[in-house]
Amino acid sequence: MPAMPVIPPRPDLPLLLILGYAFFAFVLGLLLTPGFVSFLRRNKLGKQLRVETVDGREASVFRKYHEKKFGTPTMGGVLVWGSIVLTIAFSRLLSYFGIVENSLLQRGQVYIPLFTLLSLGVLGAIDDYLNIVGANEEQWSRILPKIRAWFIGAVILVIVVLGAASLFGFLDSLLSIPFAGRPDAGVIGLSALLLLLAAILLLFGFSGAMVDDVLRRLVMREGKKRGLGVLPKITTLLALSFVAAGWFYFKNGYDGVAIPFVGTMSIGLWYVPFAMFVIIGTANAVNVTDGLDGLAGGLLVIAFGSFGVLSFIHGLTVLAAFCAVTAGAIAAFLWHNVPPALFFMGDTGALALGGALAVISLMTDQVALLPLIGFVFVIEMLSVIVQLASKNLRGGKKIFRAAPIHHHFEALEWGESKVTMRLWIIGGFCALLGVIIGIYAG
Repeated sequence: MPAMPVIPPRPDLPLLLILGYAFFAFVLGLLLTPGFVSFLRRNKLGKQLRVETVDGREASVFRKYHEKKFGTPTMGGVLVWGSIVLTIAFSRLLSYFGIVENSLLQRGQVYIPLFTLLSLGVLGAIDDYLNIVGANEEQWSRILPKIRAWFIGAVILVIVVLGAASLFGFLDSLLSIPFAGRPDAGVIGLSALLLLLAAILLLFGFSGAMVDDVLRRLVMREGKKRGLGVLPKITTLLALSFVAAGWFYFKNGYDGVAIPFVGTMSIGLWYVPFAMFVIIGTANAVNVTDGLDGLAGGLLVIAFGSFGVLSFIHGLTVLAAFCAVTAGAIAAFLWHNVPPALFFMGDTGALALGGALAVISLMTDQVALLPLIGFVFVIEMLSVIVQLASKNLRGGKKIFRAAPIHHHFEALEWGESKVTMRLWIIGGFCALLGVIIGIYAG
């Protein structure tokens, strides 16, 4: 079986420095929390009460146990990935002034997980914000013109970039790839550009009210459910995961999956959709798990800590430092997120951290261990899928009292803290098993 490509293990970082960066991220997160929470409260960025299940029915179990949490500040994920970015910037300063030899900002081991973290974090932040303002018609009406301006600006930027690329012949050569051997490939590329130009002219032909109505239907979900619309959210997830998957396959030559104690199974070009599935699936699984105070945060500390150990053992010390810094930043958030939570992670944290976790599992070639190290995330996601399938195929009959499964345990009167702690125990045990397998199977 073909061997997987190995990302550059250099430069080496000592364990003490790695732990120091993790501690710095933890302390930084704690110091920034009071001001950040005050900002969230001052701008009324609080959690909106869930009124529907994923299939559109009344979320009675959720409302029973979580109604008191309405208005609790959310979007805490911004603090997490913000602390990570500031820690990386701090390491760069230390490197610049010669205090340390190398910073954490290394192309081979940090760029792609950092890109995934920030891009999915921004996507989640938009979703969280729209979920909040969508519940307030007056507030939504105030920000709609800003969204229109950003949207039109983005379209103009795309056309300018495409126009510049066409001017230098890059666009036509790019678009001619699927039409190899056809003399009209350049015409096809130029036609595509003209269609885009025509679209922007038509866009400016609409009145502001018409554009606002189109954007409202595109960006915001209607009805009781709020937040970013399904189409733009899924499209963005697919695009961002494709960039990450393409980096693995086209840039670094990844084309197989390592199976512990078996070997590497080559899947060729199928690696791209496989990696996209892993990234999107993990991001959504973490998002689904983020439903109880401290649950997702604790499990993420365990998961990133586990992959940090595996990275360090396999010589990827910079990636191990990134995992440690991420675990430290999450731990600072968790300090104030344990019951009763001072603030919540939100989509901006769950999507970002879930996607970054998936990318790290792919980078370390330990993706086969991800379902074990993130066992609770898998079970949470499966519980939602099974519940939906049962309702659709069995005339509305449910398997669980509520889904995800942590709400089922709540309905059994376990209590929120007990559910969280027990799932932490299960997650920790499975992660330890995953690390042991990763060490001895590697």
